[in-house]
Parts: sequence; C-alpha cells; structure tokens
Amino acid sequence: MKSGLSAGAVAGIVAGIVGVTVIWITIPAVRTRPPMDMARWLTVQIGLNILWGVVWGWVFSKVYALVPAKSVTKGLCFALLIWLLFVGVYPLTILLVMYTPPLTQVAFGWGVGGFFERLTFGLVLGALYKK
Repeated sequence: MKSGLSAGAVAGIVAGIVGVTVIWITIPAVRTRPPMDMARWLTVQIGLNILWGVVWGWVFSKVYALVPAKSVTKGLCFALLIWLLFVGVYPLTILLVMYTPPLTQVAFGWGVGGFFERLTFGLVLGALYKK
C-alpha cells in the first residue's frame, strides 16, 4: 500500500484483534463480563486500534526514511519504539496499582497486551506499507 493511513488502519485492525485475544487469555476477569459489556469492549478496543493505526501509519509514512532496517523489520522497529514511548509512563501506573488492586489488570493489559499489539501492528505495517 502506498498510503500510510490505509496500511495503518489495516495494521490497527489486526493489532486490535491480537490485543483483545491476549487480554482475553491472560486476564480472567475480562471473561466474566456480561455479553453486552464484552461487545462494547471489543468494539471500543478494535475501534481505538484502527484510529491509532491511522495516526501511527501516517507518522510512519513521514519518518519512513529515518527508521533503520527494511520492510517488515522497519515496521517492527517503529512499533517497538511506540511501545517503549508508552511504557515510559507504565512505571508511574505501578504506584497507582499498589494502592488500587483492580488496576493491576489495567496495568498488565497496557504493558503486556500493548506489547503484543504493537508487535503485530509493526509487522503488518511494515509488510503493507510501500514507499
């Protein structure tokens, strides 16, 4: 794809599905939600991944020449950089989690689930986007 926006949207869909699956497997409390809550959660998660996929796909198209490596590896490097930027805030959430146990699952989903989302996002973005 020549457009970073469309490559990012497709990568966002795939990453959203992977992220939801990882969270579903690793956090048992998610599976206890009523069906309507689950439908809303799935829609929001995948929708946000599409939105952020478009944004990050556009950024990727602008910094494409600056990212080291080639093709899929280039997308992977970019996505892991995004994850590291977001995880920079992650240690701050640990302080909050120490005082609010239910947020442990949120922090876990953000750190670990986010890693697998970004990993998938980068692989798909790198494979789809062609300058």
